[in-house]
Amino acid sequence: MLAQAGRALRRTRAMDAIFTALVTNTRPLLNLQFTPLEPTVTPASFGPVIVIRRGSNRLYLYKGAQPWRVFGVATGQSQYPTPLGRWRVVVKWRNPWWYPPNSDWAKGEKPIPPGPGNPLGTRWMGLSASGVGIHGTPDDASIGYSASHGCIRMHNEQVEELYDLVPVGTKVIILGFRPSWASEGDFPDTPDGSDTVA
Repeated sequence: MLAQAGRALRRTRAMDAIFTALVTNTRPLLNLQFTPLEPTVTPASFGPVIVIRRGSNRLYLYKGAQPWRVFGVATGQSQYPTPLGRWRVVVKWRNPWWYPPNSDWAKGEKPIPPGPGNPLGTRWMGLSASGVGIHGTPDDASIGYSASHGCIRMHNEQVEELYDLVPVGTKVIILGFRPSWASEGDFPDTPDGSDTVA
């Protein structure tokens, strides 16, 4: 993907020409002039982006505009769906504590410290979507299914890899289906959901 320059209309000259045409009640050919604009986002400045497809339970990590890694994930159950939209990673924690959310399904639960039984596994990346994050899990069998309470679960070794690859502020786009603008090649699936995409 090449960065393309844009252009901005020279408004003062355009307004003068339009005003003159209105005052003289004529329809001259207007010669609009533009100033070139350098792109503010280029492939070199475009950081990693995470795209999660709920429909296939896949997480795609892009390096600029190029697919880089693909991981299998678990997303939210139908009664607790993973929220669609554009979000950001706002916090990252190693070996997190799990605190019960204010939700009916967690009533009576107590906080769980880091360790083998922690539902967040070994890493937590909280999103700007309230209460939702990308995290590890001790329940490897849930990966590939809609099994969570809205979060995105990953195998612990894979979430540790992702954790090291993305900074706070990384864009996260959560889709429910392949968007109409995308081709099959934009979202390649791999057999185990963890292969490097060349």
